[in-house]
Amino acid sequence: MKLTIVAMLALAGAAGVAVAVSGQDKEPPVVCGFRNPSYAGLCEERAPYEKSKKLEAICKPILDCLNDTRCIKTYCGSTTIRQGWVLESAKRDRPGAEIR
Repeated sequence: MKLTIVAMLALAGAAGVAVAVSGQDKEPPVVCGFRNPSYAGLCEERAPYEKSKKLEAICKPILDCLNDTRCIKTYCGSTTIRQGWVLESAKRDRPGAEIR
C-alpha cells in the first residue's frame, strides 16, 4: 500500500501536478490590509510568509504595485486605482482560515 502511494505521488509530481501531503508543513500567509479613500472597504491580500522579514516588509511589494500606474498585477478585486493606498495592517493568517 505504501509503495502504491509513493508511486502515485511520484507520477503526480512528474506530471507537474502539485501534491499536498500535509497541510501543516506550510506556514500561514501574511494578510495585508490596504485602504484607499477611493476604494470601498478594506482590501485584503495574502503574501507568503518569510521568517527573515517583518510583516510590513512582506506587504510592501503589493503596496508599491497598488501605488504604481505601471504595475499590471491585479489586487483588490482588480482595481484600477493606482495611487493613495496605505498599508493599514499586516498580520499572520490563522492556520486553516478560509482564503478568499
